[in-house]
Amino acid sequence: MAFSISDFHASINRHGLAKNHSFRMRITPPPIIFGQVQNRFPVVNDSIHFYCRSVTLPELDITTSDVQHQGFGAITRRPQTMNFPILATVFNVDAGMDIVKYFQLWSQYIINYDRSEGNFGNVDGMLPFEMGYKKDYATVMNCDVYDAAGSEVMSYEFSGAYPVNVGNVETAWANNDEVMNLPVGFTYDSLKVTGSESPDPSRFGDRSTVTNPFSSSRGTIAEAPIQEITDDAQLREQLQEPEVANDRKVNRRGRRI
Repeated sequence: MAFSISDFHASINRHGLAKNHSFRMRITPPPIIFGQVQNRFPVVNDSIHFYCRSVTLPELDITTSDVQHQGFGAITRRPQTMNFPILATVFNVDAGMDIVKYFQLWSQYIINYDRSEGNFGNVDGMLPFEMGYKKDYATVMNCDVYDAAGSEVMSYEFSGAYPVNVGNVETAWANNDEVMNLPVGFTYDSLKVTGSESPDPSRFGDRSTVTNPFSSSRGTIAEAPIQEITDDAQLREQLQEPEVANDRKVNRRGRRI
């Protein structure tokens, strides 16, 4: 079939081309600082999505393993796992630098990096370089992509997200007409996109029943609930020691003081 430039133009005119300048990044403040955002960081509370300058939407990176069917010869690749790359974002910084302070505070509740008051100077019960609980600092982030008419055409949802690097802020006397930018990289546990199918909520789908095949009572399958641990956040309550001494106090993060 011969190439037709008129067919090419007709196809482009019929379906159009996506532009990369219309998007909105929404970040739900994590539970540990949710109550502080409204009072301390009004810019973050009201309009942080307006300050997100760019987002590098993640690739679907399937890791493969090499297989030689005869132990030698040609290699074929088989899927092994899925890697979620760092979600790279860049924020314009407001005049009061609330956005920088917000991400610095968020990072401090992940790992308390401040040891200015010595090795025993704590922040909300966290000693220097002590890590918080994931369920306190992880959150949900959404990135919506729009077409030229302003309609949403793509949506990304990142669960279990938190910043892993709050980048450098460049300052220079020569940059008189430039806006200060803050790069922030996020990690996340799960990704949901518009182009994917919604998972079946049943435990085993069409492979088995919703009963627990691993629990049995005298040879019969018992309908016992299945316990699932997906990350360290769900281990916290199980691993905490019960408080037995009434005269010992515990702060709201579960640490003895």
